[in-house]
Amino acid sequence: MNINIAIIGVGNAASAFIQGIYYYSNGMDKDGLTYKTLAGYRVSDVKVVAAIDISKDKIGKDLSEAIFSGSNEAAKIIDVPNLGVKVEMGKPLDGVFEETEKLYQTSSEPCTDIVNLLKTTETELVLCLLPSSADKAVKFYAERAIEAGVGFINATPTKLATDKDWVAKFENAGVPLVGDDLQDQIGSTILHKLILQEMEHRGVKIVESYALDVGGGPESLNTIYRARGLKRDIKSQSIKSALKNDAEIVAGTSDYVPHLGNSRNTLLWIVGKHFNGQKIVIDMKIQSVDGANGGAILMDIVRACKVALIREEKGAIMPISAYGFKNPPGGTKNPDEAKTLLADFILGHI
Repeated sequence: MNINIAIIGVGNAASAFIQGIYYYSNGMDKDGLTYKTLAGYRVSDVKVVAAIDISKDKIGKDLSEAIFSGSNEAAKIIDVPNLGVKVEMGKPLDGVFEETEKLYQTSSEPCTDIVNLLKTTETELVLCLLPSSADKAVKFYAERAIEAGVGFINATPTKLATDKDWVAKFENAGVPLVGDDLQDQIGSTILHKLILQEMEHRGVKIVESYALDVGGGPESLNTIYRARGLKRDIKSQSIKSALKNDAEIVAGTSDYVPHLGNSRNTLLWIVGKHFNGQKIVIDMKIQSVDGANGGAILMDIVRACKVALIREEKGAIMPISAYGFKNPPGGTKNPDEAKTLLADFILGHI
């Protein structure tokens, strides 16, 4: 049974995600997935039936071509067949600003009828992969999803699943909402949390820590110019959730480096006290590829959301959000607790 999704924002994350569908569906290397099968669904069950963007380099192209067009820098891992899915023009709103206009030009095409597109393509879930701080645009597409009666996955930091008014809107529409702010598979936030958690388990008292990112690509550019404070707050609070004591934690993006492209470097610093109050310092650098780092978690989220649709769950779905996002409703959970919540949800225990 297919899981029909529409993608909003055909950037590097979308490119990696779509390539991943065919990479894993074609019997290639199965490593890299958190779950090969989730609730009986495989990656091959995920089908992209609609795509929306605003870049003139992508509008009108088949999605298989658009994911390698314009400012996209995600590595080409596999040849994606012609999908018969034309990238449609969306509504720019605040999805573009002066700095990002240097990376791509907005199409002059009129905005397509989003609700009609979602209905005619039999979309079940909208996957919103817009850049950070495009709040008006994210909310515009959330409204269209509500009108079309489909679920919404908010990978951005814009507050939807953590906003009671938006949650009420999705409850009234009878469709699920998950978010906010996608958690990478093994990015700096989750790795930071796991290290801190294990240090505490080993009896180390965490005194202070920071994780400072530098990255390239449109997402880092948006973060630096428009969402640095919001992202810093979300990431810092998410990491603090792994700790029992109230240590000084700071995490966020510190600079945009164009030549890094679709990659990110994180400087991780941890100071703790162990036996006899002696100090231990961990000083690390993490190098990751941005677009691909959210792919495995998104695959899990999409498949878990299919379960929510079948059960006719509505409003914010806390177990899926806790597992896959940095700022979920009800507050962040430690990684083990979040994984257990997802499992209990899939099994129908909650």
